[in-house]
Order: sequence, then C-alpha cells, then structure tokens
Amino acid sequence: MSMWLRLLGAVLVTLLAFGLLERLGIGDFISNRAPAEMQGAAHGRPREAFWFLIFAVVMATSLLAAARRGAEHLKRALVRRG
Repeated sequence: MSMWLRLLGAVLVTLLAFGLLERLGIGDFISNRAPAEMQGAAHGRPREAFWFLIFAVVMATSLLAAARRGAEHLKRALVRRG
C-alpha cells in the first residue's frame, strides 16, 4: 500500500512543479495556446517531448517496480494458503 502512496506522491509533486513553472511563466506545460502563439511554441515542442519522455520513463519504471513487488507479495500469499 505504501508503494502506491509514494507513487501518488511523486505524481502530485510533478504536477505541482508543472503548475509552479506555469505560474511563474517559465514553462508552458499545461496552458492552452492561441493560434498566433503556435509558431513560437513549435520550437518548444522538442523540449516538451524530452521532458514528457523523461516523465514517462520514470513513471514506467515506478509502475514496473510496484508490479514486481506486488507479484512477490501475491506469490507469498498464495504459497501460505496452498
């Protein structure tokens, strides 16, 4: 159970960081862009894709670790009952 809480905490911290960067005007991760701003924003796409890829890799690694731990607990529970 604690691993899921840690995972949720990591997601919340990430979203709070995105919101803080948005609020400070440093990043445009969450905001909607007007059509006139799209040309300028197109140059930021590779940067956003990079950070999204980093986030996706970290999230996938966390989920894989949680699944492996959960599988181990499930195996132990089944062996005790069997």
